[in-house]
This record gives sequence, structure tokens and C-alpha cells, in this order.
Amino acid sequence: MKRFVKFDVVAFVAACTCALMMGVAHAQQPAVSATVASSAATSSASGAASASTAISQLLPYLPAEAAVKDALLSSPLMQAARAKKEAGTARAQGIDSGSAEFTLRSTSQRRREVATGAQLHESMVSIERPVRFWGKRGMDADLATQTQAFADIEYADAMHEGARELMRFWFAYLRALADQKNAVTTFDLAAKMQRLTQVQLKHGEISQLDAELANAEFERITAARSVADAQLASSASAFTRRYAGMVLPTHMPAALRLDASKNLPALTDTMAAMRQEFLDKNHELNMMRVDSQRLRLAADRATRDRLPDPTVGVFSGRERAGAETISGVMFSMPFPSASRFHHATALVADAQAASDKVLLAEQQLGAMFDSMFIQFQHKRTAADNLKSAAQRQALAAEKSVKAYSLGEGSLSDVLLIARLASDNLNAAERMQLEVVELLALIRLDLHQIWDFDE
Repeated sequence: MKRFVKFDVVAFVAACTCALMMGVAHAQQPAVSATVASSAATSSASGAASASTAISQLLPYLPAEAAVKDALLSSPLMQAARAKKEAGTARAQGIDSGSAEFTLRSTSQRRREVATGAQLHESMVSIERPVRFWGKRGMDADLATQTQAFADIEYADAMHEGARELMRFWFAYLRALADQKNAVTTFDLAAKMQRLTQVQLKHGEISQLDAELANAEFERITAARSVADAQLASSASAFTRRYAGMVLPTHMPAALRLDASKNLPALTDTMAAMRQEFLDKNHELNMMRVDSQRLRLAADRATRDRLPDPTVGVFSGRERAGAETISGVMFSMPFPSASRFHHATALVADAQAASDKVLLAEQQLGAMFDSMFIQFQHKRTAADNLKSAAQRQALAAEKSVKAYSLGEGSLSDVLLIARLASDNLNAAERMQLEVVELLALIRLDLHQIWDFDE
């Protein structure tokens, strides 16, 4: 009977150790394949070789591109951005058309001749309008073009930031899923060992101390599983509340398994080349560039506006009850005050400040990209090391089971090594997810994936 119980212990521990060694061996291959096929069909339309390579590298880890686009376009964020773009378009059209308006004037009066006492009705009608001159019309057209360009880039930036936010929530869910799967694996191991140690204790196979250790381990892992379940539910709720039309996976990507032969995707281009491409395509920086140009045009327009626009018009009138008619043209022009000069000077300073902010933003964004690039390279190396460590720890757990079956070591040693193997597996999966998330963010910022700019 003792030999039979001990054989069951070894069998259960060996089975759970194999589960740790396989990592996420029960990943749902059809679901991943469906996502891969759907995203591949979308990526084939891009045409760009670099974008196609980037998409193929990240297919096992990301949701389908079509589902992402639909979720973003239907989100309140993009609806607000679309309304804001329409407002920018209307402002641009208003700048182009100008603020000048026709003014209609009408007067009616009575003339009374003192000598005769006769009363004569007289009236006058005039129409007038300010006129832009000195090249102001063309400058307003250029200013309207820059205003429209700013609205377009602002909308594209909202789409891009929405995609970044979706990606962060997606990987936050995958990390919570990895933690929950690890908690379930260790919970199953602890539950089986806790049940078997009670049987062993009754038959005198183990000491009371070993049984208490198994019970304590089971309680610790039960608490850890509850926390992992709560984190997974919270991450899933945060994602689905924002993107109701998207389906979350229930299994980790098969590419993260310990026995997966495929290495993590890498960056082949140099950091300097990718940084320059990032700065050229960055929406935030392009908005600042366009805004700087817009302020420069506004400053030039204000400088021209130091000479006020004239007002011209025509008039027609009847005097002495129609005995006399008059007609003519009107011309008026205000004398400029010092406020026009100060206003133009302020706009020139604003334009210079905006230009300086562009240079500062280029430095900051370039440093941010360098940090992402360096983190990716080092974390990719760390992920490979953690994967190797997890594989070695899984082998150590397997050997500890064999040693325990031969009467060497103790149950506490088996539990400790199995827990370390599970923790190392979880650390390797989380690091791989961090690496993939960094790569996905870099590819997204380079507009090589999820490029939904309209």
C-alpha cells in the first residue's frame, strides 16, 4: 500500500512538472491560426515589404487588424476626433473666406424750407465692404491650408494614440492571462500534493511536518490564484468595456511555449535609421511642425495687417423730393494704432517659441525612441536567458521527482523546486510579452502595423 501511494505521488508530481515544462502546451491552435489568417489577409493589402515583414513577425501575438480598425472607428475617442476634425475644416474655410462683410446703410430725412414752409422728403442708400489687399488674400489661403493640415494630422494622431492604447490593454490582458495560467498550474500541483500527503500521513509515509508544509503551500497558492483570477477579470473587463466588438483569447500564444523553436522577432535596421523614420512619421511632432508654420504665417499676416484694410462702397440718394439725385463711391481707411504693431510682434515671438518647441520635441522623442530600442534589445536577450533558465529549472524539477521516487530528498524539496519552475516559466512568459509589446509599439510608431491614417 505504501509503495502504491508513493507511486501515485511520483506520478502526480511528474505530470504537473511536465505541465510546467510545456508551459502553455494547451494553447488553442485553431484560434491562433484563425487570427493569423485574418491578419495575414489584411496585411497582404499593405504592399510595403517592411510592413509585411513586421506584421508577419507579430501575427501570433496581436489581434486581427480588421477587428482593431473596426473597434477604433466605432470608439467614442474617434467619434470625438472626427467631430474635432470637422471643426478644424470649418475654421480653415472661414479663414480662407475672410471676415469681411457687406454693410448696407439707408437713411431717410425730411427737409423743410423756412421761406416757403415746404417739406421735402430725401433718402440715401449705400453699400460698402472692406477689401483685403497687399497680398493678404493669398496669405489667408496659405493659413487656411495649414489649419486644415493641422486638423488632418490631429485626427490621425487620435487614431494612432487609440491604437497604442488598445495595444497596451491587449498586452496587459495577456500578462494577466499568463499569471492566471501559472497560478492554475501551481494550484493543480499543490491541490494534488495536498490530497496525497493526507493519504501518506495516514499510512506513515511522511511526517506531520511534511503534511503541514504541503497544506501551507496549498493555502499560499490558493490565495495567489484568487489574486490572479481577479487581475485577469479586471483586465478583461477593462478591455471589453472599451472595445466591445473584440474577442479576447483564452490561451497564451503558442509562440511563447518553452518548447517553441521559433525565436522572438528582432529589429534588423540600425537605431539611427529607425529613429529618423520615427521622427519623420510621428504625429505629435508633425502637428507641432504644422502649428509652427501656421503661427509663422499668422505672424506674417499680422505684420501685413499693420496697414488696415480699406473700406469701399457706392451710394445713391434723392434730395428735394426727387428734384435732385446723387450717386458716388466711398472710400475709408482707419489710421493704425500701436496695438497692431504690438500684436504682430507678439505673434512673431509665438512663432519663434513654437519653432523652438519643435526642436525640443525632436530631442525628447528621439531620446524616447532610443530608450525603447535599447530596452527591446536588452530585454530580448533577457527573455532568451529567462527561457533557458525556465527550461533548466523544469529539467531540475523532473530530476527531483525521479530522485524522490528513489527515496532521495523530501517532499518539501519537490514542492520548492516545482514552485521555482513555475515561477521561472511565468517570468519567462512575462519577459517575452514585454519584448513583443516593445516591438509592436515600435512597429506601430513606424506605421508598419495598424496604419489606419485617413
